[in-house]
Amino acid sequence: MRRFAMVLGFGLLGLAPALAFDADIEAVIDHMKTGKAIPIADVGTLMSGAERWCYNQDGSNCMWSDIYIKVDAKGAVFELEHAWDDVHDVQFVDRGEFRDGRFICETGGDWLPTLRATRRSDGMPLGGRELAALKDEVGAYMTRDANNCFDYLFEGADPAADTVSLLQRQYTDGVYQDGADAKVTLHFDAETARGLSFY
Repeated sequence: MRRFAMVLGFGLLGLAPALAFDADIEAVIDHMKTGKAIPIADVGTLMSGAERWCYNQDGSNCMWSDIYIKVDAKGAVFELEHAWDDVHDVQFVDRGEFRDGRFICETGGDWLPTLRATRRSDGMPLGGRELAALKDEVGAYMTRDANNCFDYLFEGADPAADTVSLLQRQYTDGVYQDGADAKVTLHFDAETARGLSFY
C-alpha cells in the first residue's frame, strides 16, 4: 500500500473477458474502465486474489511489494517487503483502513515488532543481535504519520501474463501528492510472484 524506505500497466480496456483470472477477478475487471478510480470494495477483491502487488516494477524487480494476508470490509492486513540496503531485505506486517468507499489509509500502528529481515546474497534470515541491531536502525527512520491515504486507477489487464495493472495515488491530509504516483503490477501467478526481487 505505501512506501516506507523509499506500481506496469499496459493492455486492455477491460472490455474483453479475462479468461486467465478466476470469476471474482474477472467480474472486477469486466466493469473497470482505463483511467477510472476503482471502488475500494473491488480493490479489496484484487488484494485477496493477487499473490503479490509489485510497485514500480522493473524487469523482475519491485521497488517494494505487498502480500495481502487478510481483507475484510473494514480494511486489510498486509506484509510489505523491500530492500533496506544493499545487504538486507526487510518485511513487516501492517494494517490499512478502508475509507469513503475509495481509499485505503494508514493507521499509524506500530509494525516494528513484526519486522523480519533476510540477507540479499543468500536469502538467509537474520536473528539475535543482528536482527535487533537492524530493528534499531529501521526504528530510527520510522514515523507514525497516519495521514496518508491511497486510491487506485485501473490501467489494464493481461490475461496471458496473469497480471492486472493499476496506478496508486497518494493523499496526505486529504491533499493529492503530485509526483508520488506508483505503478502497481498485481501478480496472480504464484510462481512468478515468488520470483520477484527488489531494487
